[in-house]
Amino acid sequence: MSADRPTREEVRQGMTVEIEQTNAENADDAEPLRGEIAKILTEEGQRTEPGGVKVQLDSGVTGRVMRVAPDE
Repeated sequence: MSADRPTREEVRQGMTVEIEQTNAENADDAEPLRGEIAKILTEEGQRTEPGGVKVQLDSGVTGRVMRVAPDE
């Protein structure tokens, strides 16, 4: 896991983030996706998880948070 990825405590439902997909056939080749967190799949109290915090976006795509998207 990269040390600069957000921890479980730093992400919240409704935040806009960039993720690496985990539920797509082409996930290894896919570009990072940006979206709003609908559900945090990493259990509370679990500070680190290999690859980062796992979330489900409002689009239904799941993945590991790479970074919190900057405000526009």
